[in-house]
Amino acid sequence: MSKLIPPKDRPAIKTPQELVHIKHRITLLQYKYWVLMLRAYRKVYEEGGVSLRDDEYCYLPMKLLAEDIGYEPKTVEIEHDLEAIRKEPIIFNVLEKDGKKGKSGRGFISEWYVSSNRIGVIFPPLIRQAIENLDSGEAIFQLLNWSIFNSFTGKYEAVLYKLCKDYIGVGRTPYMPLDEFRGYMGIKDGEYADFKRLNQWVISNPIKRINESEVSDISITAEFKRESRKIIGLWFTVKPKKQTVMDFGDDPAFRLAKTSIPLAKQKEYLKEKGAALVEFSIQRANDYGEAEERLGKEVNFGALYRKAIEEEWGKDYQTKKARDATKLAIQKKKKQSEEAEAQQKQVEELRNLFARMSVTETIKVMSLETKQKYAQKYLQEAGKGSDAGYNPDKVEFTNKIENIKFSAWLRKEVSPAFDPKAFAIWLKAEKGIDPKSLGL
Repeated sequence: MSKLIPPKDRPAIKTPQELVHIKHRITLLQYKYWVLMLRAYRKVYEEGGVSLRDDEYCYLPMKLLAEDIGYEPKTVEIEHDLEAIRKEPIIFNVLEKDGKKGKSGRGFISEWYVSSNRIGVIFPPLIRQAIENLDSGEAIFQLLNWSIFNSFTGKYEAVLYKLCKDYIGVGRTPYMPLDEFRGYMGIKDGEYADFKRLNQWVISNPIKRINESEVSDISITAEFKRESRKIIGLWFTVKPKKQTVMDFGDDPAFRLAKTSIPLAKQKEYLKEKGAALVEFSIQRANDYGEAEERLGKEVNFGALYRKAIEEEWGKDYQTKKARDATKLAIQKKKKQSEEAEAQQKQVEELRNLFARMSVTETIKVMSLETKQKYAQKYLQEAGKGSDAGYNPDKVEFTNKIENIKFSAWLRKEVSPAFDPKAFAIWLKAEKGIDPKSLGL
């Protein structure tokens, strides 16, 4: 969305004005990542009481990011989105509603970092200052329509509305165990101890009032998790009832759009073209629009999306993506096969080494009498002539070739059956290898 401008009768509550009114061209998903990092920075600031340095990262666990977004985003996608945010210039406080002059910054973030378990960003000083000056860190970019929120006269429907409105974009709230839900709703110890009363007064009746409200812009359904017949937790599914200027209720197919598309138009596109074709058409339009911008041309992305979706630009893009996905799957399968072959070869080499060492140790501790018995058996099997030069006291042959034949025969004769447990112990003790790493 290009601007976040709440109408006069529906102002966003407890949001820094200079960060609400911004001009940008990032996607809705990228904007949400930025918002979540703003909230993370506010939490760091509140808990520590000091500002982060210009070169100091603010981190957000990947687990929390997935919970807020509603799914687990791929690392490569997050890297792409954070890089887009870093490069995108930001002009904030454009309405000068708080009496301050408009300001500009180099980007939404200065640097970013992504690992498998967390993401981190460095904010420009002006943005850090705006967040530090916010009265309440809990309210950062919780874009509630005050006229709707204020219409609720009961505590529980107001709290439920606030919770569910924050998750309209993903269609459901995070799962909450029942005790956690009680705490979130502000229920005192011992109050509504029976679930039937809890459901009636804190869940069912408030939801009914929200859904039947003439001004509410969302409808809510409670979903319960059970163990046997007992309710142990819940979450809420959320659907938009009507379009509002500040609504984040976009279908996931539109998450990469660089400008807002009315919900009514979204539904029309989805009905006519389908979610997959719409999403690919938007991606193709983004590629084209960004190429035009690099040439210094001004692009109307709203008109571009309309043209791309109606002309089904996504068909070729979808075909290419399918080919790329097939190619990637083949490469992945080949790599997995090669890795499996290499691992199997390594296991076989280690098993052979283990077997040789086991035989060597068995012969090493063998008594002279036992060796002599094996020698007699060898002579019987080898036939006449093999006993020439045999010394029973040393169990050796003066003929070097015969000696080599006997040694090979003896090793084969005393070779023990393969013992997986002994092999695993040997791997750990002698080679420092975890058997699990070899699939054992």
